[in-house]
Amino acid sequence: MKFELYLEIHLRYTFPMKLFKLLFFLILIWNFPVKAQSDDSQTFVGLTSSNSTLPDSNIFFVPHTEETINLDKYWLYQNGDDSTWANPAYDDSHWDTLSTTLNMLHLAKGTFTGSAWFRLHMRIDSSLRNKSLALLIDQWGASEIYFNGEMIDHFGDIIDSTNSDNPWNPKMLPALISFGDSLDYVLAIRYSNLNAQSNLEKYRQAQAGFTIELRPHNLAMQALRVQSRANNLLVFLFNIFLVLSMVHFLLFLFYRKQRSNLYYSIFMLLFSGLILVTTLTNDITENPETISQASFLLSLIFPLLFIPLTGFLYTLFAKKIPLFFWITIGLAVIISLLYYFNFEYIAVLYIAFVFLIWIELTRVIIRAMIKKYDGAWIIGVGVLFFILFFAIVLIYVIRYGDLSVNGESTFAMFFAFALLLAVLSIPISMSVYLARDFAKTNVNLSKQLEQVKILSAKTLEQEREKKRILEGQKEKLEILVKERTKELAAEKEKSEELLLNTLPVKVVNELKENGKSEPESFEDVTVYFSDIVGFTSISSQLEPKLLIGELNDIFTAFDDIMEKNQCERIKTIGDAYLAVSGMPVRNEQHAENMVNAALEIRKYLEERNKNSEINWQIRIGIHSGKVVGGIVGVKKYIYDVFGDTINTTSRMESNSEPMRINVSETTFTLLKDKFTFTPRQPMEIKGKGRMQMYFLEW
Repeated sequence: MKFELYLEIHLRYTFPMKLFKLLFFLILIWNFPVKAQSDDSQTFVGLTSSNSTLPDSNIFFVPHTEETINLDKYWLYQNGDDSTWANPAYDDSHWDTLSTTLNMLHLAKGTFTGSAWFRLHMRIDSSLRNKSLALLIDQWGASEIYFNGEMIDHFGDIIDSTNSDNPWNPKMLPALISFGDSLDYVLAIRYSNLNAQSNLEKYRQAQAGFTIELRPHNLAMQALRVQSRANNLLVFLFNIFLVLSMVHFLLFLFYRKQRSNLYYSIFMLLFSGLILVTTLTNDITENPETISQASFLLSLIFPLLFIPLTGFLYTLFAKKIPLFFWITIGLAVIISLLYYFNFEYIAVLYIAFVFLIWIELTRVIIRAMIKKYDGAWIIGVGVLFFILFFAIVLIYVIRYGDLSVNGESTFAMFFAFALLLAVLSIPISMSVYLARDFAKTNVNLSKQLEQVKILSAKTLEQEREKKRILEGQKEKLEILVKERTKELAAEKEKSEELLLNTLPVKVVNELKENGKSEPESFEDVTVYFSDIVGFTSISSQLEPKLLIGELNDIFTAFDDIMEKNQCERIKTIGDAYLAVSGMPVRNEQHAENMVNAALEIRKYLEERNKNSEINWQIRIGIHSGKVVGGIVGVKKYIYDVFGDTINTTSRMESNSEPMRINVSETTFTLLKDKFTFTPRQPMEIKGKGRMQMYFLEW
């Protein structure tokens, strides 16, 4: 027995559908028994016969054979409807010759308007006298079949009174034709497909006619059983993939960090949908309208299949989702929309999109395999086999126009098996990867649980040992606890003392009581700022140890003076010294206290320089105003001050003179009746403009 498959991929209309049709047909080849032909047979009209004579050129010869006889030649055609055309004696010599497939893309306008008759003159082999054959028709409309003038069957309904039809496709359900003593017969088909043009426009369904064939009755029934098994296989695969989709979606809901389960779930859902559509379009009996809708739906959702596939691979083998993934989503949606609206160049865009995705998937997989990502070879084998197989098929079809597979040959068996593997390679490889990952996770969890048990046992044993020690040495432990309590108290006292040396007393108390200290604004504060004259030159001439010792003596004396006058040292920065009065504890005498402290500091340095080899001189600046204070930092507490008053004080210091105390007009106003000042010429101060300043004398 011989089968031939001609794959004519009309990319503008049926590209995805043809691939799944190819899968279904080769499933049939794989299941259907093959009977070899004898080499000495004579071929006529694609058929074989060993005892036939050459018929007239317009008569189809029906040989005696155990194989399928495709009635695909010599059909006479007449558009319209007339019941007399069923009469075998009717003169149809003026009729046109036309293929029964009625491809609407190739027919001239007005050739088929919805109703027509086909007639085929047949001559049978003499050995077929008084025998019967099964007739099978695969159609997109409704038909009435007349054999020698008698209607032997009808498929669908052609309603004359309303000029309408009820299409129905019997597919594998046979009608029986019986031959008599005559050798010549006429097969007439009254055919109606009133929705042919609308199906082309709405669903891109180009085929509007039918194909018809004859088979021995046993072969027809055998084919019916084979197709039923093939459909059962597709339904089984649909259920398996749908269940896998639901299971992995639930896994994603329970553990949303593993997004590969989500992408796999969506992919399997779409893939099972494709299998369901393929099953519907190849059912034993089918409404042609359902076939058109299903085929159209398949072509629409086919580009969307690549979205979860690319997302799945990026989740496994990329550190983050790249821009190309979002481009894939956009392109898939655009391709589907353009197909829906019948864009003129959709075929080119469809091909370009598929090849673009194939190239990217290949790149991601090969990169993952080169970098030896865990399990990359599992996904790689499935994806690369799928891409390679269909790339070869697609390139061959584009190059040669069709693909012919002989069901009788070893190559056909191999091709069918390779096609089945290619279609299932991606979902199977994804399932294997996730199953392997799930198994590894279970193994790791088992190991971790075992370790937890071991650690728990050790912990329990340690607790028991501690309990025994505590029970036996209770008094000793109490003594140790008391000693440790004393040590902690001492450490706490040291910590508090250190904290007091770092932060103001008020801030320390707030931290102890509330665990935090809120920033606070103080309206009346006097700020002191000083630095050492020529410090850079002096420090370069001294040993570091001597330099630090000198600074420590000086700043310690400054701290004592500040504390004595109710002022608060804020910080030192190198040779600079910053202090405030009136915060964090408010003090109405803030200006007087700070000025007294400044006078004492100057006097201290003058006395110290008399007995020291190093002559230390400082510039002092004082200003009064608003200051904001608060803790800065989390791990290392620093009480710091902020505000324009601080900046102005710095300007007072920088515009002072060695061993002189330069005060602002604000401070002068507060103290002019209590201290002696020498006014200075107004000076241009950076960022402040012209300012009046005073030297504090005593």
